[in-house]
Amino acid sequence: MKTKTILKTLAVALLMPAMLLTTACSSDDNIIDSEKSANTKGYALPVTVNVTRQGDEGTTRATYTDNGNGTGSLAFSAGDKLFVSGSYNDGNYTFAGMLDYVSDGKFSGTIMTQTEWTGTTEELLSADGGANATLLPAGYGEYGYLSIADEGTYEARLIENPNKAFATSKATAVEQFSWEDDNEYSSSFELTPVNAILNFTINGLDASTEVDVSFSYPNYPDPIVISGKVTTDGDGTATFAIGIIYDNNLKDCTLTVGGLPITLTSSSKMVEAGHIYNISRNAKVVIWNSSKVAGIDINENSEDNSFESDGITVAAFGDSGANFTDSKMSFGGSDGYFTFTSSVGNIKKIEINYTGDVFGYEEEPVGWSLGVGTFTWEGDPATSVTLPSSGYASIEGITSIVFTLE
Repeated sequence: MKTKTILKTLAVALLMPAMLLTTACSSDDNIIDSEKSANTKGYALPVTVNVTRQGDEGTTRATYTDNGNGTGSLAFSAGDKLFVSGSYNDGNYTFAGMLDYVSDGKFSGTIMTQTEWTGTTEELLSADGGANATLLPAGYGEYGYLSIADEGTYEARLIENPNKAFATSKATAVEQFSWEDDNEYSSSFELTPVNAILNFTINGLDASTEVDVSFSYPNYPDPIVISGKVTTDGDGTATFAIGIIYDNNLKDCTLTVGGLPITLTSSSKMVEAGHIYNISRNAKVVIWNSSKVAGIDINENSEDNSFESDGITVAAFGDSGANFTDSKMSFGGSDGYFTFTSSVGNIKKIEINYTGDVFGYEEEPVGWSLGVGTFTWEGDPATSVTLPSSGYASIEGITSIVFTLE
């Protein structure tokens, strides 16, 4: 009995380490699982980088060509941040992080890596596939133009909302909507702007009144529409600015202010990254440019006799024929005439600009005057203006029609 008791005691003693080991393994598994869960953000890597713009020694941020006003630049400021991200080796080394501006073009902070990185920062940022850096201007969160998804993880990514690129001042637009970035690291990041800035001055509006602004431009798959509100000054002038992706054609863009269509350009104009375009327009002026005029194809038949754009309608009438096609207005006889009708304000003046010939107007119609290259009507403001003919007549090579409204 004594021997059995000793053996039993020894057996229990021998089992205890195994029991303890089993318990310890279970505890370790929980710890490991906990560490994995916490580590889904990635491995922290302290980073300090130099940032310049086109070799400017790191002291300036946005150098813009300001059409008509020379060039200018903005300095880095407290609160600026640099978002850095990248991936290489088939995605095994994905990283992202936010760095804070320190001074003299230096940004410091922490980036998270998917896989623990044992090399240098230079090696990581310069690796095949490269790193991308984007400036996040101080206060960027207030505008909603740039934001970061999954911030604080190695999967963090930049989100751009181009519909938010609206500001009531040029300085703010340049600062917030330039979208300055660099996708190739070589001892430093050299930021360059992606966007152009359109700086608008629109007069002819009601004084001291808040008006709606809507600007749109083509983009695949859907056009980008930028909306905002601005209050006019005591003279009825509205000032505002937007950011627009480079290589867009102003001719393909549309703008309305206070519900009034604003003509931006009468010819093709591609915008360039890093440029400010100062655009001054009168809200009471509607311009049909050469491409719009060339697209008019109407005649005196009731089903095909009118064309409308920007709140202005031109219509053709007359049994003997009235046609507006191929940038030419023509009348087949004395009963032919055209009307110009406005739904956006009374017409004060019409200027038909042409480069061809004008026939059949030895006597100018009442209110109309024929000059070199321009056939003009001006009189009491009216919603509709008539251009008659005393017989066969034509105006050829029309390049634009300008309507001045009350």
